Amino acid sequence: MYKSLTILWNSLRLTFQELKVNKLRTFLSLIGISFGIFCIIGVLATVNSLKLNIQKELSSLGSNSIHIDKWDYKGGPDYPWWKYEKRPSPKYREALAIKERSHLASDVAFQVESNQTVSFGDIALTSAGITGITPETQNINPVEIQFGRYFSANEFSYGSPVAVIGYTNAEDLFGNPARATGKIVRLKNTQVTIIGVVKKTGTSITGFNSDQAVFIPYQFAKKIFGDENSSPKIIVKGKDNISSAA
Repeated sequence: MYKSLTILWNSLRLTFQELKVNKLRTFLSLIGISFGIFCIIGVLATVNSLKLNIQKELSSLGSNSIHIDKWDYKGGPDYPWWKYEKRPSPKYREALAIKERSHLASDVAFQVESNQTVSFGDIALTSAGITGITPETQNINPVEIQFGRYFSANEFSYGSPVAVIGYTNAEDLFGNPARATGKIVRLKNTQVTIIGVVKKTGTSITGFNSDQAVFIPYQFAKKIFGDENSSPKIIVKGKDNISSAA
């Protein structure tokens, strides 16, 4: 026991002597260790942040929602587009039928998409993504309004010429997004009033960028560019505790 304590004491004494003699090396070693620890902490924090963002986006999509579309979303070089071309496009009346007959669905939304030119004075957004939506869309894939307001029930019902636009589109058209509400733009030779601006969010994991979107009521979209050539789709959200597998 005594011999072991002696060896330990001598080892500690030699260690402290080495530290006193080689102060620079000791300092650099401590700096290196500290830097390594901070790097590990930084990497873990970044990974956790990415994980939380992905979980948040997946949660916003909903684990109990399904998309009924003519096209498959996979894409790729071997995408058999000719196969999907033969499929019929979803119809608005089919969305209404699902809503009426399904006992498992809490919300059924219908939407159409088309690339159109939106202009304000001499400024034009060519190939802007126009999305015509029904009221249920906000219950399934909600958007947060930063300036102005969302659509009213009457605007949805009557197909009013109003729009909620993305943050980037508001910047491009008006300079300051806060000044967008109340402005009148032209869409397919129709005057459209901007009533709201979506909060800046960036591109989601699905590839959709709400910052560059223009949302209008579906009934208004139907008037200006119809259903057939506007990528119609039905989105069904199940009731609580009902998964998409049901």
